[in-house]
Amino acid sequence: MGCAPAGELLLVHREQNLLLRVPVPEDLGDLPAALEDAPRAYGAQRAALKKQFAPVNRHWAEASARAHRL
Repeated sequence: MGCAPAGELLLVHREQNLLLRVPVPEDLGDLPAALEDAPRAYGAQRAALKKQFAPVNRHWAEASARAHRL
């Protein structure tokens, strides 16, 4: 878990190589509810990503993306 520059919480799913951004509500009393809702939204968003990018062995790649060696 970490924090994005915009103030969102970042939850890391290491097995699936994904980050889940959770907006922090203005009222911190609503934070527990936001953290409970995040995994529910994660499932739907992940399903949409799987249709779009078709991960192979849990690695997400976009066919049109170019690889640049450093």
